[in-house]
Amino acid sequence: MRTISALMLLAFSQISFVQTCLAQAWPTRPIRVLVGFAPGGTTDVSARFTSDIVSKELGQSVIIENRPGGAGSIALEALVRGPRDGYTIVIGSDSSFYQPVLTPALAYRPEKDLLPITILTYQPIVIAVHPAPGWKSVSDLIKAAKARPGQIAYGLSSATGTQAVAAGIFFKMAGVKMIGVPYKGGGQAVVDLVSGQVPVAVLGSAPLMPQVNAGRVKLLAVTSKTRAKALPDVPALAELGYPDMDIAQWFGAVAPAGTPNEIVARLSAAYNKALSDPKMVQRLFDAGLETVGGTPENMGKRMAAETLIWSKAAKEAGLGKN
Repeated sequence: MRTISALMLLAFSQISFVQTCLAQAWPTRPIRVLVGFAPGGTTDVSARFTSDIVSKELGQSVIIENRPGGAGSIALEALVRGPRDGYTIVIGSDSSFYQPVLTPALAYRPEKDLLPITILTYQPIVIAVHPAPGWKSVSDLIKAAKARPGQIAYGLSSATGTQAVAAGIFFKMAGVKMIGVPYKGGGQAVVDLVSGQVPVAVLGSAPLMPQVNAGRVKLLAVTSKTRAKALPDVPALAELGYPDMDIAQWFGAVAPAGTPNEIVARLSAAYNKALSDPKMVQRLFDAGLETVGGTPENMGKRMAAETLIWSKAAKEAGLGKN
């Protein structure tokens, strides 16, 4: 028995030694970043904006690969089924990590299958409208919705993301029935909003800002408790008669469980380097985003704390099972 135990200990030591050597040599080839939404949305913007600096820090190309669908869960399922060598990571929205709350059949559980790297960005969720209907305020929109119950459509980046949660809770508070139209990312929803296919959208700010600046879209409110630093002229719903409304959104990077800690630490350091660059901070701010950063431990604590909160909010919005 002692001989077997000694052999097992030797084997584990050799495996650990090999993993350490591989981690020290990493990376020797390009790194894939899976994005769970279509190009043009906030998740995609967060991934692409930071990729150049991360690439320089790691000395390898960073390849962005969009895997839209399932509110970001398709990309995460691909991640956990792949190798744990640090060459594939996912950048997702907060709600991507919490999707198993609504869909237990999904192949991942964040607490055991994902390793946090860092939170990249934070953004307000906004209520945006096409100029044609002439709605100048949230009260104008609510008045129109009450006059036409179940007839006004609004675009969403997904059916079960944080934006859908915010929309469901707000419209329930306001006592109106509107029709949610989910897309595979905020970029696609913005295209239909600008064209007038949907007159309203509840989305993250980043994909909307170019259209807002061009006068093609108007922002009526943010769903966070207070006004966003990047959007100081846009009122918060809390100041418009909905004091309990306080929902925003963040975007972070994760690796699959089993990835060597040394690699996760290097990825986290590279992304934090990007997020501390003044030009990057300004570029993201101009897109309506605030940089966050922090350690993998910081992100892990936030995910653990928010899971129950997000689950409750999703069910209140009518997205979960009661």
